[in-house]
Amino acid sequence: MPGSFRVARLFGIELRVHISWVFIFGIVLYSLWSDVFAHYGWSDQKRITVSAIAAVLFFSSIVAHELSHSLVARRFNMAVSSITLFLLGGVANLRQEPPSAKAEFFMASAGPGMSLLISAVGLALWFGIDTSALPSLQPVSAVAGYLGVINLALAGFNLLPGFPLDGGRVLRSIIWGIRRDRRTATAIAARGGQFVAGLFVLWGLFQFQEGENALWWWPLLLAYFLYNAATQSLRQERLGGLVSGARVGPLMNTSFIAADPQWPVATVVRDLMLPRNVRAVPVVAGQSFLGLMTAEDVRKLDHERWATTPITQVMTPSADLAKLSPDDGLVEALERFGEAGVLPVVREGRLVGLLDRDGVVNYIRMRDLFTQGR
Repeated sequence: MPGSFRVARLFGIELRVHISWVFIFGIVLYSLWSDVFAHYGWSDQKRITVSAIAAVLFFSSIVAHELSHSLVARRFNMAVSSITLFLLGGVANLRQEPPSAKAEFFMASAGPGMSLLISAVGLALWFGIDTSALPSLQPVSAVAGYLGVINLALAGFNLLPGFPLDGGRVLRSIIWGIRRDRRTATAIAARGGQFVAGLFVLWGLFQFQEGENALWWWPLLLAYFLYNAATQSLRQERLGGLVSGARVGPLMNTSFIAADPQWPVATVVRDLMLPRNVRAVPVVAGQSFLGLMTAEDVRKLDHERWATTPITQVMTPSADLAKLSPDDGLVEALERFGEAGVLPVVREGRLVGLLDRDGVVNYIRMRDLFTQGR
């Protein structure tokens, strides 16, 4: 997610924070200080300290929620690139769609399950601590009660049957498992997401009319996010239909010219990239594919060093590249592109072609054009 930065790594998964999270953290902190803990009679310093601790623990519970999704996803061989905290909470960034209805069901259920577990622990502490006998534990009881209630609400919200919320993913997995058709299941679940978005709009407008809630706009923001995400899911599923059955082999470029690993960057740019108008050049020694040097790699190097720096120092090594086989489907290729513009196509360890994202996009447009003409 652009505008985010890494703050930690958990179980090999990057934890990132988007700049918009600072805003929502401030809102949560202020609401805790001014409302949730206002009636306890604490000093201002104690109230702000307890509020800050509760806010940090609340967002930690969101991380636990998303981490549960991520760990279950990895159990089903789905790659997870990162977890990002942002304005609307948190999101686990998966590199591909679930491979089966079973995988999606367990992955989607894991997050709300974690939220319900945290809620149960918080409510148990809230009801179990006798603050009249142990007044010093009143802050602990207050924070536990807040975490219990807010995580119960978080689980309930995420279980709403609208894709891409967890409940929508559970719904899709059930329909997918019964009908054996992910496209139909996605269409139904995504329409559910658009319907839930409409309910949030009505809720926000009702709160605005009442004029008692300063955060009346929050449901409208959730509705905007949910509607767009559901609509994008429909588009992605249609895209999958357009490329269904298509393979990488016919679309890959086999007329590439590889660079020698000893060549300097300046030579590759002058003799290959500019004359041929290509943004990526493979680096090959004999039959061994060593890596790929892209225009982005070149831009990271000072221009004064182009003539003296061998391309092996700026290229992306083969081991760090997502690779394709000529027999891979275009759906799989689209999932592997990520931020890359070009992917190497390899067979038995030997480079046999390059797949360019722009070429794939043009192919999809042509397929879409001919499909509409039927």
